[in-house]
Amino acid sequence: MKITVNNKNDTAYESMFDGLIKEVFGFSFAPWFERKLWDNNYTSYSIIENGYMLSNICVFKSELLINGEKAPAIQLGAVATRSDARGKGLSRHLIEHVLSQYPDTLAYLFANASVIDFYPQFGFHQVQTYKPEISVAINNDSATAIKCGLDDTVLQKAVYNRSVYSNLVDCTNSQSIQMFHLLMLYPNDIYYLPRCKTIVIATKKDSRLFIADVIAEHSLTFDKLIAELPFSGIYTVEFGFCPDWLDVSPTWKPAGMKTDPFFIKGGWKLPEKFCFPLTSTT
Repeated sequence: MKITVNNKNDTAYESMFDGLIKEVFGFSFAPWFERKLWDNNYTSYSIIENGYMLSNICVFKSELLINGEKAPAIQLGAVATRSDARGKGLSRHLIEHVLSQYPDTLAYLFANASVIDFYPQFGFHQVQTYKPEISVAINNDSATAIKCGLDDTVLQKAVYNRSVYSNLVDCTNSQSIQMFHLLMLYPNDIYYLPRCKTIVIATKKDSRLFIADVIAEHSLTFDKLIAELPFSGIYTVEFGFCPDWLDVSPTWKPAGMKTDPFFIKGGWKLPEKFCFPLTSTT
């Protein structure tokens, strides 16, 4: 089986890739492609037959921080095979090929619940992740936060000049992946806090606030941050990342092992409790 490799901005390849993703996962990469966000850190390995992409796996070359130490790794994602090509070992062939290219590199992935028995065959094992949250009252009727558009200069500058990260677990080179999440999941939930000079990605549901990400060029405390958040009636805040750099000591609630399966391979030295940054996942 011939494997085709592509690592950015080839419109014919993107069209084949998008067709596969739409069939298997039901969404389109088109907004991401249109903004030319596919960078050299993201590589697609695929099996193509007569101009038709049958199967794919993508590799994101990550620069991680784990317990404050740099840790190069690869993240596997977009693992997909068309329904009429399944049962032929295509995904297995792609995964084995990719892992052979990175034999001594940490590897990780977020699996679909339906295939959690598949990845242990390649040396991956599942580990427990957590959802950090705190109890806090937020009632800001006069906050100065400004809603941001996806193409606003202040957002672009913040994403690409980010310099503050968690010392527990974080990823320092996932700008293109962060933009994917903002495009696809949070286009209406992006706020610029001028007094903090910080971007916050946040959504409210009833009395809970989910902060998917905080993008900052400088250190700040959560107390300063919540004073500017444009929300009221909040009593619980959940984070989509490790909030240690915000001077927060959260309650760590176990994520579902079946609903949020996180798999790793290699000699990881993870903290006992952590949350992998949501906007750095593929």
